[in-house]
Amino acid sequence: MKNSFRLSLTWLHTWSGLLIGWILFAVFVTGTATYFRHEITRWMQPELRGGASPIDTARAAVARLETVAADSDSWFINLPDARDPSTVIFWREPGQRRFGTETLDPHTGEKLTARDTRGGEFFYRFHFQFMLPHPWGRYLAGVAAMFMFVALISGIVAHRRFFKDFFTFRNGLGSLRTWLDFHNVSAVLALPFYLMISYSALVIFMYMYMPWGDRALSDGSRPPPRRAAPQGAGGKAEAKPWIATAPVGPMLDEAARRWGRDGSTLQRLSFSGRGTGKATATLIRADGEHISTTHREQLRFNAVTGELLPGEETRAGPAAAIHGTLYGLHLAHFAGPVLRWLFFLMGAMGSALVATGLVLWTVKRRPQQKAGKRLSFGHGLVERLNIAAIAGLPVAVAVFFWANRLLPSGLEARADIEERCFLIAWAVMLLHPLVRPVMRAWREQLWLGAALYLALPFLDLCAGPWLKAAFARGDSTYLGFHAVIVFVGLMLVVAARKAGRPRPPKPGVASAYAHQTAAGAPPAPPRPV
Repeated sequence: MKNSFRLSLTWLHTWSGLLIGWILFAVFVTGTATYFRHEITRWMQPELRGGASPIDTARAAVARLETVAADSDSWFINLPDARDPSTVIFWREPGQRRFGTETLDPHTGEKLTARDTRGGEFFYRFHFQFMLPHPWGRYLAGVAAMFMFVALISGIVAHRRFFKDFFTFRNGLGSLRTWLDFHNVSAVLALPFYLMISYSALVIFMYMYMPWGDRALSDGSRPPPRRAAPQGAGGKAEAKPWIATAPVGPMLDEAARRWGRDGSTLQRLSFSGRGTGKATATLIRADGEHISTTHREQLRFNAVTGELLPGEETRAGPAAAIHGTLYGLHLAHFAGPVLRWLFFLMGAMGSALVATGLVLWTVKRRPQQKAGKRLSFGHGLVERLNIAAIAGLPVAVAVFFWANRLLPSGLEARADIEERCFLIAWAVMLLHPLVRPVMRAWREQLWLGAALYLALPFLDLCAGPWLKAAFARGDSTYLGFHAVIVFVGLMLVVAARKAGRPRPPKPGVASAYAHQTAAGAPPAPPRPV
């Protein structure tokens, strides 16, 4: 323990932020991109066309499932909306646990010939799985969320002038003061968002992190195992006759009558127990009015007769309601365009918060290391990990986008190759600082990232007609993606120009601190880093 409670929390804030800061930066960057994952997917699959009615699309999707999965007992259909023009169908393979899937053209109902890519879904999955086998990525995300929550609480308590310093930016007092002010401003400006996002991240997978309560409550209440199927004379299970499913048209007409003739709020269809007398069809409405994920208006039909089943009033308990609300806040599916942009900006500030904290750790200790004229192994390791995370990750993301345009559209396992390009690029950015001086490595990676982002619109222009077509029809989604890409490139240019050229502190600042220390007066307690 340190000399005081506040200094102890300062130490806790410093090390809880550093030890997993590089992973936290990746979590924030990919999570911020996830707020526009559908828009990213639209750019990465420019062949997709929007504008189809969900009702008509649902009819075409059911017809496609009757062709490719007629003997499946479970169907699932995700319908297009204003942000995501794709139609995705899933079906359970007969006698297996795995699912088949296809992406359909919303206008024709045929299998889409667009390039194979994860699109924005890659950032969503990486945000909490890190491309690791299940469930290890989610455990790592939980550890990162816990460390972040601890760093936030300890930083608030340890920082005596937390809100006062928010209104103060002192440029020219040296790199340490500047980095600290950047860190403080980015922390205070979106503090409620950081607290919400870190706490809700823990709550989302709380049943995985702490499963013992659920197991204790479920003891003795689990359903009995299924009985074996009746055996015939030959010792084989008796085959039951397949019961046909009712036409989906009247069900869709009922949904249109209740939710609007265009069916624009119809989000998902599911069929369960197909082929049996207990088959059901569920139509789920997109709900942007409620924050909680537990609020979903739906219609249930008897899939054999087509009869509308009475709605079952199911109210979530307090724990489930709180879980659903925090889950909904984290995902922000309820957010309209303005609120979604606000979440995006706060996520970007969170990325800056983590990045400035990591850099501040090295800047604060660099004079002590230079006094010994030899950097310690730990300091050198942190410097290089900072470069690979803060400068290298944007480079890897840019390579991911470049691969989407450069790889042949019909390449087998194309989506997997795009992800490998991302990982290879990031691995190269991790190795690069090991063979280059620290400041040069910073500049080289930042300049590389700036070049990749600023050249991406020109690559898109040369790769196909999509950018010209977007200008012609005024496609704000497609053009907005390029606007954000160019802005990121310009920010990297600014960072590259300033990297490695810290301003020396003003003589008055350094001498005052030195005089105070030499005179025997205790220096001001260290600020949280």
